Amino acid sequence: MVTNTSGTGSHGMTLDFLEIESEFLRDNPWGDPYTRKVIVIRPPRAEGIPVVLYLSGYFSTPLAQLNVDPLSENLMERMDRLLMEGKVKGLAIALPDTFTKVGGNQYLDSEAVGFYESFLVKEVVPILMEKYSTTVMGVMGKSSGGYGALSLGTKYDFSAIASHSADAYFEYAYLPIFPKVIPYLRRVSSAKEWVSYFWSQKDKKRRELMEALMIVGMAAFYSPGTKGDIELPFDLATGEIRDEVWAKWLEKDPVRFLAKRRDNMFKKGIYIDVGNNDEFSLQYGNRIIHMLLNKMGVKHVFEEFQGRHINTSFRYDLSIVFLDSFLHSLNA
Repeated sequence: MVTNTSGTGSHGMTLDFLEIESEFLRDNPWGDPYTRKVIVIRPPRAEGIPVVLYLSGYFSTPLAQLNVDPLSENLMERMDRLLMEGKVKGLAIALPDTFTKVGGNQYLDSEAVGFYESFLVKEVVPILMEKYSTTVMGVMGKSSGGYGALSLGTKYDFSAIASHSADAYFEYAYLPIFPKVIPYLRRVSSAKEWVSYFWSQKDKKRRELMEALMIVGMAAFYSPGTKGDIELPFDLATGEIRDEVWAKWLEKDPVRFLAKRRDNMFKKGIYIDVGNNDEFSLQYGNRIIHMLLNKMGVKHVFEEFQGRHINTSFRYDLSIVFLDSFLHSLNA
């Protein structure tokens, strides 16, 4: 079931407010909402224009892209400026709420969290395509959202992908964090219990608490148990890597799965960037992806820029212009 309303902000862009009652998210293990908001930023005339699905990083939600930022632009302001400057012809950018009790989303189907991949691809995308009378869709995101853009964009029939600082090469992205979080996870009897423990804390933004929840969340998406349990990739008593669980994580690493999707990437527009001093060492995984795509003969844009992992939304100017140009060329 879908309900929707519209409203015009103080800028030239318009916001459409949708609510989607999801069958895929109903009865999810954490009791997270199964009726989800999707806010769409669009030009005044939207019928037939390309639509881009935006996916957020961990500990965030795509709806946060509408927050006021006195030191930068939110996404609506950015889209309005790009349109006024003539740098884009016009896109609709959809912001689906995908936040979960495990702290975020990796945009995969998981027995331990919920079927968010199916929610997006089988419910949100068809609704957007029908509402805006378009057959051309792109997907973009940063960090976990960049991971989601690569994962969904190369698996399904998205025409273009923009990935910023995507989680990749898990040996560098996640392994260094494991020893840091083990002492905290040992305070409880299971990964599931840690989630409840985290939400009971008053100071939830302590770095060590957030890192522990993030690793539990990654495990919930990468190595869910058969009954919805969460399998950690290390032994809590000794810290030893559990090879059979770690192998499940590596199967979901873009540096591994992209090679299996070669034939599905040739006609897509692909934009990838990453900071050269990323706090999670994601520049290495994204370099590997760049070289892999080159070896496979897959056309793409890649840039390693001077910067870190946070405060890089200025890079959206480049990716949105890329998506707009490529997607509109398909309608020409």
